Amino acid sequence: MKASNLKTSVLKTPVLKTSVLKTSIIVLLISAATLLAGTSTAATSVTRNHSVDVTDVEEIVLEGGVGSMKIETTTGTELQVELDIEAERNWWGRRRDVDDIDLKISRSGNRLTIEVNEHDLDNLELHWRVAMPEVEKTSINLGVGKIIADVGDTELNVDLGVGEARISVPLQHAGLIETSAGVGDASISGGTDTVNDRATVSAKARSHGAGSRDVDVQVGVGEASVALLGN
Repeated sequence: MKASNLKTSVLKTPVLKTSVLKTSIIVLLISAATLLAGTSTAATSVTRNHSVDVTDVEEIVLEGGVGSMKIETTTGTELQVELDIEAERNWWGRRRDVDDIDLKISRSGNRLTIEVNEHDLDNLELHWRVAMPEVEKTSINLGVGKIIADVGDTELNVDLGVGEARISVPLQHAGLIETSAGVGDASISGGTDTVNDRATVSAKARSHGAGSRDVDVQVGVGEASVALLGN
């Protein structure tokens, strides 16, 4: 090989490598920008509002996942729900798109169920605010979190997996009241003939109000408390 050709070959090689490197960097930058653009347009939180006529409804069931529930009693026949849906980070540090997630409201006979589909609950935190008319029976279920409920003239069942359930009921309507915590504390205030049963890690309490509506509050791990309020 002539000296001039060898010199030309040596000069071209670094130029080719530099060109390939620049192209690779540009491709990576475009990919990153596309990923960021997709992430920024995804909705990681959303608020849903619903109003439901509960005329002729005898039982209301609220099914939560992870988060909180704040429930109060209202007059009339309209149940109102405001639900904040927030995406939590997954193992990869990413948040899911929640734009298409909403409440599922169904009725079977005189029973009304309000929930989020089970397959949509992964990596979600739900914060409920519910204004609820009085019906014959109310069931509140939450996996993990906190329940604060001020209920009226209704039979009440509360089931919480992990967290705190703090319930207020009218003394004049409450009948038998029972609270339990598999691991944690359980208490009742304002009732009569109150009995507290505490073991090493678990606790139960039993009391009575002046009415006929039974109240049962169960917590797997955490705290269950019921306060009976006078007029």
